[in-house]
Amino acid sequence: MPRLVSSLLSTALAGLLALAVTTGELWLVAAGVLLVQVLVAAAPPSAGLEQVRSGAFVPVVAGSLVATGLALDPSLLAGTSGTRAARDALLSSGVLAGVLAGVAVVVALAWFTQMLRRDGREHLVRSTAATVTLGVLATLAAGWVAAARASLSTDVVLMAGVGLSVAVLVWAAPGDRVVLASVAVLAGAGAGAAVPLVVDGSGTWVLGTAVGAGAALCALLGQVVGRAWTAGGTTSGPELWVFPAALSVALAAPVAHLGAQLAVLVV
Repeated sequence: MPRLVSSLLSTALAGLLALAVTTGELWLVAAGVLLVQVLVAAAPPSAGLEQVRSGAFVPVVAGSLVATGLALDPSLLAGTSGTRAARDALLSSGVLAGVLAGVAVVVALAWFTQMLRRDGREHLVRSTAATVTLGVLATLAAGWVAAARASLSTDVVLMAGVGLSVAVLVWAAPGDRVVLASVAVLAGAGAGAAVPLVVDGSGTWVLGTAVGAGAALCALLGQVVGRAWTAGGTTSGPELWVFPAALSVALAAPVAHLGAQLAVLVV
């Protein structure tokens, strides 16, 4: 049951992002991305760290705000007028450079949070590593905003969203995990390829196949990593299915961004 609920939530989050892209309002896409990032930041403690106050939530959310904000407005990265940095930051298709800045914020705040601990700083390295890991995973979700800035954003985001959704729903079925993973990726690729046939746009089945398969594979990885995060631990409740769901959407973001960049080559 947790696997099915997690898959349904992933589908809902991907649908929310796809709907936001169709409105043409980037701030709505950014709001949906921030929701995903907050859910990742609220991840349960990894196995063995249940009693450690790592303080991961604030650093991860802060880094996510930076990454998503820069994806929303790349001009914030601009250097001196006329320099290459200024020109690169103003690419209309969006950038993922904000991810690096977001991760830097997460690392700095993670160290600061550990300095404030007064519990003997037990499991210091593992706790810091967990915070930084969550920060990297959460900031990757900014790729949905970067993808939404592209000229073919609606087509590509729909391909990624449909591929992701079909894959996680197949993954939720009982059976051999290796077989289901293979079927899920193939189903995601097929679903992505079908989008141009259903939606009146300029996307192609070649692009849909690649984006759908990539999003499906990353979504399954999110499900597996999310469940493994607390494997063997004592955590129970909604956290066990919310985290994998959000992680699947976050990890599929770079695929959507890459698909948007490659769209001009195959359309």
